[in-house]
Amino acid sequence: AHAVAEFALASRLSYFLWGSMPDEELFGLANQGKLTANLAAQTTRLLKDKRAQHLVTGFGLQWLQTRRLALVTPDAKLFPEFDDALRTSMVKETELFLAEIVREDRSIFDIIDADFTYVDRPLAKLYGIYDAPTRATGDFVRVALPKGERGGVLTQASILTATSNPDRTSPVKRGKWILEQILGTPPPPAPPSVPTLEGQQLKGNLRQRMEQHRADPACASCHSRMDAIGFAFEKFDAVGQIRQKDEGQPIDPSGKLPDGRAFAGAGELKKLLLADKEKVVRNLSSKLLTFGLGRGLDYYDGPAVDKITEAALKADGRFSALVLGVVQSEPFRLRRGTSQVEGGSQPAKK
Repeated sequence: AHAVAEFALASRLSYFLWGSMPDEELFGLANQGKLTANLAAQTTRLLKDKRAQHLVTGFGLQWLQTRRLALVTPDAKLFPEFDDALRTSMVKETELFLAEIVREDRSIFDIIDADFTYVDRPLAKLYGIYDAPTRATGDFVRVALPKGERGGVLTQASILTATSNPDRTSPVKRGKWILEQILGTPPPPAPPSVPTLEGQQLKGNLRQRMEQHRADPACASCHSRMDAIGFAFEKFDAVGQIRQKDEGQPIDPSGKLPDGRAFAGAGELKKLLLADKEKVVRNLSSKLLTFGLGRGLDYYDGPAVDKITEAALKADGRFSALVLGVVQSEPFRLRRGTSQVEGGSQPAKK
């Protein structure tokens, strides 16, 4: 392994943060052989540029899997307020929220829980925010959220709808999404012989039917990890609206994590997730490094992920610290194989 050439480093940095070719300043430093020495300063400069929006649209929305929302069509009779305009507004809220984290260099822990979001008129109505100063679809404003269940991407309508079924919520999908995208601890795939919830003769409300489904040991191995997390968000229906009852019965959003820690709803679950800061940061470090390298991670990338995670935790999760950790990591700055030669005057080295 050896350092990539200066022009190659300029391209890696630019396409990582901007999704486009280097500008004149990056090319100039590369031409002088000074980019490596100024890598941190140039990373900070690129992050402050409006083109860093690429990290939101190219990485953030892909990481949170908001594109799945395009594949979900809630039942029109059960959720008449949902239409394509509201679908677009849901994704835009998440995009604007992530853009502020990048632009203002906020803590990545705001992704788990935050006291603000962005809404237009349809979203404000969906969320029950009646004093939002917006009067039209697409007219987004930043609003402060009252203390409660909603806050962060986990309770944004884009995520809640994308992880629901057309006619009901799906604690399994919601729990699985958090395990995979937030904690980086995906559950094992379901055995092919296990029937679906709808494919069984089960009685009671959704929680009771899920408990009967888990009675099968083949089902319990996966569902014990996913269901409790998913049920924490049951007070949000299949399009993200707050509700108090399901199928005529009061909703019970309480549960326990596999390690025994109990919670009584989404708000308390988010506090437990924030208590696992190292796990949250490590997962995001891995995903951002994967995006920056354009390849999957291997075992030899482990020490780099450790260093990125440690640096971000020391900076209280500041987004810029995470990006700097990726840019300064060995997988990003080094390459394997034959050396690159700039100018063609030097022979390749092994």
